Amino acid sequence: MKQIYEKTAKYTKFGSILLVGIYIVLLIVFRDVMWKDFENHIAVGFTLFLLFSTSFFFQHFSEKLPDEKKIDSGYYSADFPIQELNFQRDVSLIPQTYLVSSTGERLYKISPTEEQPFRRKLSILNIFKMGMFFPITYQLITMDEKVISTFTIHNKLRFMKIKVHDHNRLHITTIVMPPMSLKNTAIIFDADNEKLLQMEAKSVYGDIDVHDLDGQRLATYRFGIFPYATHPAFEAQALNVHVSLAHNLTRTKKLTFTALFYYWTANQ
Repeated sequence: MKQIYEKTAKYTKFGSILLVGIYIVLLIVFRDVMWKDFENHIAVGFTLFLLFSTSFFFQHFSEKLPDEKKIDSGYYSADFPIQELNFQRDVSLIPQTYLVSSTGERLYKISPTEEQPFRRKLSILNIFKMGMFFPITYQLITMDEKVISTFTIHNKLRFMKIKVHDHNRLHITTIVMPPMSLKNTAIIFDADNEKLLQMEAKSVYGDIDVHDLDGQRLATYRFGIFPYATHPAFEAQALNVHVSLAHNLTRTKKLTFTALFYYWTANQ
């Protein structure tokens, strides 16, 4: 979280300086029109105040946090040994999200694969990052760039499809969802197209419990509920995404739920 806060402060400060530069240029070019427009001066000044305040706010929180501990990537790349999914978006034009620990250390990174450079650049636009027009592949990697899994999102207009592959590029599951729905719904198939799970959100906010065919709970998500909200690493965040996982989940199910909940919560 320290690195995320530092980047937020840096880019917010850069944005405020850029705004000042652009506004000064506009004042010089259109001085006859803009010089006496006090409403614009007040609006720009207020915007600058908000940007600088935000920058100092996140810089203050980043300085309060200790340096991130070095993560044992060998341990975290072996069997994907996590029991919860804490998603934290980074400040980046190209979508980039981290899975972090309960104390804010970055464990994994999710972003469009560099093997598709053109599509990776297009993912700046929301319509492309969700697989409209052509599929886009995301990779789940450790902090030292070891690939754990990849998943491909494709909007087929009639339905959404996510194909999940393991680190050896073997197809393990397919997730099928409606393109638009008031409540999140999904069906998960295995590599042989046998139905594994079916789920539907409990509310329009996306609260969801995932159960297997025997009724055992596998994963739980509650909108706005975050068990570590009082930890210093997360105090500056207004909304954090947390998914709890059952302790006996297989690696395949963990990777599938990571792809599914990443898609469902990507815009929060």
